[in-house]
Amino acid sequence: MARLCGYANGGGGLVRSEADFLRRAASRLSIIDPPESQNAVAEWVNQNGGRTPLGGLWRGDTLMKTLSNPRMAGLDREGNPIEGFGETVLTPDEQRALLEARTAIRGEPSQRRESFDYLLTKGIADCDVCAYDLAGSRVHAEADPGYRCLPPTELRPSCGTIRMDAGRLETAVAEEVLADMLRPGRHEELLRLQRDAQEEAERLSLHIEGAEARFAALKGVRNQMLPDAFKAAEKATKDDLAAARARLRFLEQIVSVPLADPHDVVAWWNSAPRASQRGLILVSVTKVHVLGSGGGRGHDPHKRIRIDWRTAA
Repeated sequence: MARLCGYANGGGGLVRSEADFLRRAASRLSIIDPPESQNAVAEWVNQNGGRTPLGGLWRGDTLMKTLSNPRMAGLDREGNPIEGFGETVLTPDEQRALLEARTAIRGEPSQRRESFDYLLTKGIADCDVCAYDLAGSRVHAEADPGYRCLPPTELRPSCGTIRMDAGRLETAVAEEVLADMLRPGRHEELLRLQRDAQEEAERLSLHIEGAEARFAALKGVRNQMLPDAFKAAEKATKDDLAAARARLRFLEQIVSVPLADPHDVVAWWNSAPRASQRGLILVSVTKVHVLGSGGGRGHDPHKRIRIDWRTAA
């Protein structure tokens, strides 16, 4: 039986080259506005050199079956974390989002527009009116990609009033970020921020590597603890490990940006991978606030954004 793609063996051990294309495929398959077919994503994987563990080409159903395997997220068949499994290709939340997305689009027409990788979602941009994070969205199937403040719900008191075309918003933010790099002293500050991120990433890597020992130590005192206390300690240890891995992925995006020469970064931006562009924004910015279009701001996208810049401690 072939091993599970992404892992060296059944008990874990990440194969990073495989994990990389599987994570990117999962990201594409999780986009529901507009969705992308499984076969289209599999073809993209094949064109970019991704192969099955046996060296074959991917099919859409095989790729989705692999990503749906609970072990992709370090879970057993009942959905419980496998003790000592190690680093996973996907987090449980990422796999859950993927499965929910594919369920949501099942049965829709097979002809789909090309997916759009939004640059400023996942907490980077928010609504200046209500402070809720913006989501990537299209007004209708044929519309251009855009950002919007989602309508309010019982659990989300967002305002639902802010919208902005993705091309206008992302271009304006990129121009502001690249211009900021050229300000006197700013480049050196960004380099310090990147070094801090590198040091934190190294500490987190060591912390993650020590997880097996922490689980073993906890298991060693299990008989000396009340059952509820042991469960609480075990959950806290697992939550800590999951948070560390998520934080490490965030830091790795920042560390990967080539900041040696700010003028080189300006030239690099246009051909940089989307994740690397996001990394540059993350090292420069803490939040992009998107304002309403009133007061004549709609004609100049720069007047519709307010940026909180990241500063070195």
